[in-house]
Amino acid sequence: MTLTDSIRDEWFPVARAGDLEAGRWLPFELLDERWVLACDNAGRVEVFVDTCPHRGARITLGDFDGERLRCGYHGWQFDIDGHCIHQPAHPDRRPAGIRLRTAEVRAGYGFWWVCAGDRPRNLPLAPDHAAHPERTVWLDPVRVESSGPRVIENFLDLAHFPFVHEGYLGQEPYTEVIGYGVEADDQELRLTDCMFWQPDPGPAASGGGPVRYQYSVSHPYAATLTKVPSGSDGDGDSDGVGGFTILIVASPVTETACVVWRSTVVDDTGADLDAQRAFNELIFSQDIDVVESQRPRRLPTDPRMESHQAADAGSLAYRRWLRARGIRYGTMSV
Repeated sequence: MTLTDSIRDEWFPVARAGDLEAGRWLPFELLDERWVLACDNAGRVEVFVDTCPHRGARITLGDFDGERLRCGYHGWQFDIDGHCIHQPAHPDRRPAGIRLRTAEVRAGYGFWWVCAGDRPRNLPLAPDHAAHPERTVWLDPVRVESSGPRVIENFLDLAHFPFVHEGYLGQEPYTEVIGYGVEADDQELRLTDCMFWQPDPGPAASGGGPVRYQYSVSHPYAATLTKVPSGSDGDGDSDGVGGFTILIVASPVTETACVVWRSTVVDDTGADLDAQRAFNELIFSQDIDVVESQRPRRLPTDPRMESHQAADAGSLAYRRWLRARGIRYGTMSV
């Protein structure tokens, strides 16, 4: 990856908000580099490259007392601004001009997000997640041995429902993907009026029936899915029962491996959030083997590199949107 790749200007979640406490640090990997998220005793959060500038050892092999990060190799100490403030081999000398490289960090949607670039873009659009933390379920992160774009494209795909998610999101012989809307501009790709038959379309449904979805992509490695609530016949509205919005973000460890972060906002204020969490964990677990099996692992953005069908309108639009946004990391072309 070149340092000018625009992927560096995107934000990626690296921890859930509740995972980081005062006086604690969390190492992670992002965009082929080692990093550490540190929260000092006053609650200030910063991000540093997890590599000591002295001899390249991992800083987090040492310790953090809430005020100083200490490298475990030669004991060099750094303050929460990243400045080197102590070298034990020369205890009377005040180091000057030595500093850990930093990155931008911010909180949002119940996650800590990091941007490694100099021109940070916006977080993905997720208004439901911003407005309803009380109805939000945060799921455990999952490492997937494939590219972030492969993960997101799978999330946008309807045609695999009866095969990968049989009995949950689809079922043979109901395999037809009805035409849906595709809208795109510089900021967002939208898939509208997506309808698919499911064996259990909602809590109020008495049998199988169609379910309606809307998708949004406003970040190259993220997407949201909104399920329109289903009524008793599987095709109506029942005061928000059964509706939800999922946010999924694939934080790239490398071009061909990522950590997937997810959260779900449920429309029904009386919904069982534990049941919602379990269902979403199950569905995603069914996708992992398929996505990890895909070759090449990087997503082909040249349409000549794979065969297509009409149901792929959304994924082809996603690939074009990535090219227009200048995303090369995690993708490939002829």
